[in-house]
Amino acid sequence: MSKYFKIETNKPAVSYKCGEEMVFTITAKENCRDIECKYIKWQITTDDGKAYDGYGSIGFGKPLVLKTSLSKPGFVRVTCTPLTDENMNIPGFDVLEAGAGAEIEKLSYCDTLPDDFTEYWAAIEKMVAEFDCQPIYFKEITETAKKGFKVYEVHVSTPVGRPATGFITVPDKEGTFPMVVEFRGYSLVGATPMYRDGAIKGCFSAHGIEALNQVESYMKYGGELTDYGFNEKENESNMTTYWRDMMIRNLCAAKYMKTLPQWNKKQFIARGGSQGALQATTVAAHDKDVTFLDILVPWFCNLNAESKGFMAGWRPRFKEGLRYFDTVAQAMFVKCPVNIEARLGDYVCPPSTTVTLYNTFKCQKRLELIQAGTHPYNPPEREIFVRLSDGEKPITEVKKGKYRHFKGNEYEVIDTGFDSENMEEVVIYKALYGDNKIWVRPKHMFLENTWYKGEYVKRFTYIG
Repeated sequence: MSKYFKIETNKPAVSYKCGEEMVFTITAKENCRDIECKYIKWQITTDDGKAYDGYGSIGFGKPLVLKTSLSKPGFVRVTCTPLTDENMNIPGFDVLEAGAGAEIEKLSYCDTLPDDFTEYWAAIEKMVAEFDCQPIYFKEITETAKKGFKVYEVHVSTPVGRPATGFITVPDKEGTFPMVVEFRGYSLVGATPMYRDGAIKGCFSAHGIEALNQVESYMKYGGELTDYGFNEKENESNMTTYWRDMMIRNLCAAKYMKTLPQWNKKQFIARGGSQGALQATTVAAHDKDVTFLDILVPWFCNLNAESKGFMAGWRPRFKEGLRYFDTVAQAMFVKCPVNIEARLGDYVCPPSTTVTLYNTFKCQKRLELIQAGTHPYNPPEREIFVRLSDGEKPITEVKKGKYRHFKGNEYEVIDTGFDSENMEEVVIYKALYGDNKIWVRPKHMFLENTWYKGEYVKRFTYIG
């Protein structure tokens, strides 16, 4: 395990009020044990425009303590870089990128929908509905298939030139199954086979290109697709932006997947991370058969946020044509339940934009925010903050009484309490079978949904 920093806040990191002092206590760790770090460059930037930095150190029993506050709803970003005596980064010592938020439930979309947004997407939905999405290439892959699955490479015709290309994995047994369609992050790489026990899984390229590795993709498509989606002239119009054809291919892929005879016609999960989250959310917004949306570090959210003073992420510069593809705009039309995982140190997809996305969904929803996680990085010691809502109001109450676990056993909730180490709220409950053991579980886990036998179900259901 590498060396790393651990950050603690004087109250749960996403529970501050505007104007309230945020105190960050930072220690250095190796294998979960305290170590020293003599030289640290730290920086604080905020969504209300503050930016300051300095140098510090961490000794045994002497943490680095930083303080700030926010004057408006938003987030603070805290960065700590470990340095050698020569002011160089220390190899094998992770940089800390973390943060905290104030009144995040008030974060909202920094734009409005274009007047013709609904008309524009209705035309795309009609185009896909009327187009005969047929496989123009279909081949079983046997050499590398995982045991217990059949794997197929497929190219599906679309009305926009390039086909929808990808892989489909199907359990190699009789029956029908739930379906998961997954989209990947920003890259030129084609799709790869993905597997989920007891489910059909489709993974599709964003570009309609064949299955290629990174080097081959750049050699074949680099001149055409390098920096795709960032062309400002293309992005001025909703008809010329690269994102239009990509989303049409995605919808065609979903339409074709629904024709598979192995699909149970009940569960249809759209899933993706980063750019894939944009794609999955768009499919969920425009395909009424999607039953669950599962997204990770969602990208392309609240694209005009920088104009309102929020810290910038990595994404195309705001242009008129992009307003039709903003993940937050798409969220307004999603009806199925949604799960979001995001990270407080992610400034590819800033937490203010992710929380705005969560706030915009009007369906049943869950948001998990990981402290000190970045776009590609999960910290060795994870502190997780969870928001749950039924679409109308936050879900916070755990009633005392009997509950049935999703696997069938029954339990009785005795009370709720707090973990003294991190002030996380927990549920205390007793098994109503066997030797009646007493259990403790984080409240957000007690309330959440979980994957079981091909669908997302409540972990515990209240039965009185």
